[in-house]
Amino acid sequence: MTRQAGPASFPLTDVQHAYLLGRQDGLPLGGIGCHMSFEFDQTVALDPSRLAVAYQRLQERHVSLRSAFADPDQATPCERVPGQLAVRDLASATLDAVTCELGLVREQVASQRLDVARGQVTDLRLTLLPGGGSRLHVDIDLLAADPPAIRVLLDELAALYEGETLPAPGDFGRCRSALQDTVAVGDTGPCPPLAAPRLPYAMEPEDLAGPPRFTRREVALPAPAWRSIQEMARMTGVRAESVLFAAFVATLKRFDVAPDTGFALNLPVFDRPQDTGVPATCTLGDFSRLLAVAVPAREPCSLKDLALWADRALQADAPTVAALREAARRRGEAAPPLGVVYTALERSWASARCEAVIGPPVWMVSHTPQVWLDCLAYPSSDAADSGMVLAWDAVDDVFRPGVLDGMTEYCGEVLTAYAGRDWDAPPTDRLPEKQHEARRRTNDTWAPPSGALLHQHFFESAAREPRRLCLHHDGNSLSRGELRERALRLAGELKRRGLRAREPVGVCLTSGEAQVVSVLAVLAAGGCYVPVSPEQPARRLEQVLRVSGARYSICDDDVPGSGDGPAPVAWHIALDTSREPLAHPVHSAPDDPAYIIFTSGSTGTPKGVEVSHRSAVNTLEDLNRRWDVGPMDGCLSVSALDFDLSVYEIFGLLMAGGHVVMPNTDERRDPEAWLRLILAHRVTVWDSVPVLLDMLLTAGELGTPPDSLRLVLTGGDWIGTDLPGRLRRLAPECRFVACGGATEGAVYSNFFEVEETDPTWTSIPYGTPLRNQSYRAVDRRGRDCPDWVPGELWIGGTGVALGYRGDPQRTAERFVEYDGQRWYRTGDLGRYRSDGTLEFLGRADHQIKLNGYRIELGEIENVLGTHHDVDKAAAVLAGEGPRRRIVVFLLPREDSMDMEDVRAHAGRWLPAYARPADYLLLPELPRNANGKIDRKQLIAWAAPQQEAVPQEPPLPGTEEALCQEWTRLLGSSPRSRHDSFFGLGADSLLTMRLSLAVKDRFGVRVPLRRLQAAATLAAMARAIDDAPDAVPQDAS
Repeated sequence: MTRQAGPASFPLTDVQHAYLLGRQDGLPLGGIGCHMSFEFDQTVALDPSRLAVAYQRLQERHVSLRSAFADPDQATPCERVPGQLAVRDLASATLDAVTCELGLVREQVASQRLDVARGQVTDLRLTLLPGGGSRLHVDIDLLAADPPAIRVLLDELAALYEGETLPAPGDFGRCRSALQDTVAVGDTGPCPPLAAPRLPYAMEPEDLAGPPRFTRREVALPAPAWRSIQEMARMTGVRAESVLFAAFVATLKRFDVAPDTGFALNLPVFDRPQDTGVPATCTLGDFSRLLAVAVPAREPCSLKDLALWADRALQADAPTVAALREAARRRGEAAPPLGVVYTALERSWASARCEAVIGPPVWMVSHTPQVWLDCLAYPSSDAADSGMVLAWDAVDDVFRPGVLDGMTEYCGEVLTAYAGRDWDAPPTDRLPEKQHEARRRTNDTWAPPSGALLHQHFFESAAREPRRLCLHHDGNSLSRGELRERALRLAGELKRRGLRAREPVGVCLTSGEAQVVSVLAVLAAGGCYVPVSPEQPARRLEQVLRVSGARYSICDDDVPGSGDGPAPVAWHIALDTSREPLAHPVHSAPDDPAYIIFTSGSTGTPKGVEVSHRSAVNTLEDLNRRWDVGPMDGCLSVSALDFDLSVYEIFGLLMAGGHVVMPNTDERRDPEAWLRLILAHRVTVWDSVPVLLDMLLTAGELGTPPDSLRLVLTGGDWIGTDLPGRLRRLAPECRFVACGGATEGAVYSNFFEVEETDPTWTSIPYGTPLRNQSYRAVDRRGRDCPDWVPGELWIGGTGVALGYRGDPQRTAERFVEYDGQRWYRTGDLGRYRSDGTLEFLGRADHQIKLNGYRIELGEIENVLGTHHDVDKAAAVLAGEGPRRRIVVFLLPREDSMDMEDVRAHAGRWLPAYARPADYLLLPELPRNANGKIDRKQLIAWAAPQQEAVPQEPPLPGTEEALCQEWTRLLGSSPRSRHDSFFGLGADSLLTMRLSLAVKDRFGVRVPLRRLQAAATLAAMARAIDDAPDAVPQDAS
């Protein structure tokens, strides 16, 4: 639109208005002018007097160079020429002084905000240099001249310096009238919401503190390469300039952290008026419009496809940025800034006359408010055989370290590929060279494998040192010789019953001592063990054993059968310990399976991860070697046998010559008991999921610190950034190591030792691969993602499992070959940092990790969907950090639903760790624009919930006192004495903290399992009152 101007004034365009508004302090990415800074070097110094006169005459010629921009709607010509040449004579200065002074001038010019309100729209400074040369510093605000006009300005300055007579310029007002801003913004239909690319930002660009500082990087395209591109472009039917845009877009897509959404770019176009009676190039001013060009999420298949798309996009009718802002305003929204700009110029900045008179440009940079990346494409000179330059002016502080260097390098690789003439090839897969080298170093983890079996070190050391104690459980201790004897007796029985080599054997026991004897026995007999929790629902237990193919199980009691099929053979372990032992373990190969651990499966059938001796031993030996775990060390095994961290807790310590402490049933979830065991048995190594470590630290903070610990390994779930500091306060000499990986990667595949916690961390870094293991972060086309760009994490190397037991289809889907190596596709999202460190970002699918257990939400939904009352089910993980829990939303088939029966159904089919905490009914499931279940909406609805309860306030005395503790822990007060602690959002960690608070306030110790069973405020209060030595609470 054209704004009305007063006398002798001229209206501002929408672009000028945006520039003027954006330069104000206090705006995001504001506080700077929109200006271009140049430096020109001449071997024979320019004459200051002649240059000053030329500068004066140039400003007198063009009204835009002597106009004040004080009004947001119009500019007013000044009566006097505002700009004066500044001269600094360094001809006699030392080289160091010259270097310092030139750096200061460059910084001043680049960072200045010209006083456009007083008409200062240009700034010229001349520095006289030793040896008779000079450097000219030029700064031009784009309010007065757009990029094509800057070339005219520089050319005319050179001509006026030479004393040439120039034709009269065009009438600026007439040119502006001829160039009405005719963009209609009333129709919001063609203006959908568009956003800038989501690149690897160090912060949201709008959150940058202070004025942005731009730095230039350049991608130079030599003349021969540009000629090759021009020839191929003609043959393909596209403009060569479109190929430059295609290379820029390919780079943005390669570094896009949200590739499924698409983005928009800000493209300035310059509408020079052609019907004013004078050459358009003789008129200085701003004649630009800003277009918003949408880039789809679809990946082009080839360089040719990308070039064809780019050519169409540059010729299509795109909405202006102003139209997008107006459309957003009418929708009641704020339009996001399109801060990534691509500017294409037909000619170079300096004409041949300009280069001959004032010198070639040796440095330049652009600054634009509300912009954080501006790519300018222009010829390198006016010569017929000129090459091209893609200059990247960017705010480095907005981007992650190394990203901009990587992007410009990749852009150059794409242009090289276009010059290579094979346009049917896809855009290059190469990583920037520095990133490629950092990945190579990070993944250079090879070391000679030992070839040992998982149980081998233990049996060898037991023969050498039979009297050394190695296992403590429930007040009993076993020496290595005793443990070896028991294991070999059971192994002999397994062989007598016909156990074949590599055959699986179920281990379903509650006793920690019996578990250790059994797994050693199975391995000594040449089999592989299949751990199954006795707490598993009977039908799931049967599923696990059937899928594994186990003919035998070692159990406390007979394996329960459902009548659906034959159950495996089972017997009591105690009946077999007097049998004749094997003389020694049977021979197995390193690539034979050592164990099969089952994880959740999306179809409802659990997946059996089959891990070889070689894979497991590789991990365990590396952990022991890195942290010097040896005969003086002991570990408290708090992980369940069917959870893979138990592999290290048992075998890692036994192979190192250390000892293992197994809690009994009552001690398994009692952190105070853990502290007693740690002190009693001088435990030095802790290995668990973070939530159990959190419980231990909480107990230590309220009681005796576990200061005998010297090494903590934790992984398998979200690791709170507070844990390292809390551990350091309790055990100052203890090392904190965050680990990660997957069951399919043999316990752990990576580590990060935390020495100090960075306050900016939102999570502990994933770290780097362990010995003989490697990682890729892979995009959806199978390419390695650049640094800071999320991708699916692939684990490679010796730790990769054999596959899924009896499931070749899923094995083929998740275990793949690439570059001569076998990889496991984890489904986890992660990224590499610029220093080669991995960072874990979550899941790419509906699989979650909760308290260390990997759970398929699809399995929960499938199980509940089989209940006769349930039409559909949708499960989500709700809550933050250690208070996360599973919430399931149900659509009933009829008007009513027997919720208790639904809970019981889940209990029959799902393991305890996978059962939902809350069940919520909905008349229908929310859907997103694609028709899929809107899980984000479900998570928002999944605030702590519980079923309706009678509204009875807590009774005076114990209930009121306990209510105060609930309020302190939960952050909200219960409404009724019948409220459930867990229905209000509590988890196992908060229950443990409540147990400690009960001991402190009431002077009694209520077992954790008793509090969990009580659940409600009233029932917990009764448990406290019934405890021995309870302190009566004042009921007055």
